[in-house]
Amino acid sequence: MKQRISILLVLSLLLTMPAASAGCVQVTRTLMEFQGADAAFTLDYELDFLAKVYVMAFGGANIVPEVEAQFASFDEDDVTIERLDYEQAVVVVKNVSQYDDGYYFHNSHDFGLTMEKLVVDPPDGSPRVYWNTNSTPSLFYADVWG
Repeated sequence: MKQRISILLVLSLLLTMPAASAGCVQVTRTLMEFQGADAAFTLDYELDFLAKVYVMAFGGANIVPEVEAQFASFDEDDVTIERLDYEQAVVVVKNVSQYDDGYYFHNSHDFGLTMEKLVVDPPDGSPRVYWNTNSTPSLFYADVWG
């Protein structure tokens, strides 16, 4: 009898979790690091308790749409989730900067939503922190890879 109750409880959790996962990702910090013309974004976030248990047990497929929503204004073909777990995601966006004569130029790009804390770490300078912003800053950085 106890086994049947446990199975029913797990099944009900599995059936309700996809709906409950909507809005469960609270991004606390986004780190933007440049890799040539591309940028790697590391999102640190907190999940609701049930969502965290679900991700630990079954993987992060249900929170992928919420992570992708952070980058909805970028070209969909340029956005790739490289790593995703219950605390952090790494997303690479291709072609966010243009190269010219030893420097990369990054024009401001809207996120389409407000980032609580955005840390921009150019390869040739110190990290800069932007609070409650909905876009990346315009900047240029030296080609340190060339």
